Amino acid sequence: MSNKLTADISETKSGKIRIEIDKKNFERFCNACGLFKKEFLELLGQSEQDHQQGHTTERESLFELIKE
Repeated sequence: MSNKLTADISETKSGKIRIEIDKKNFERFCNACGLFKKEFLELLGQSEQDHQQGHTTERESLFELIKE
């Protein structure tokens, strides 16, 4: 079994990049990004609890997190 991740990447006129991944490579992509790590999954669970309890902060941009 190959460990390569294949995707079709194309650039649009607006400067955005579009990545298409087939179903077979999606799980491999998620694993490469760390989305199956135990720590990440626990963080998602805690985030969901915070959201349900109303512990949220409105943000204009993710760059606001860097400033804090």
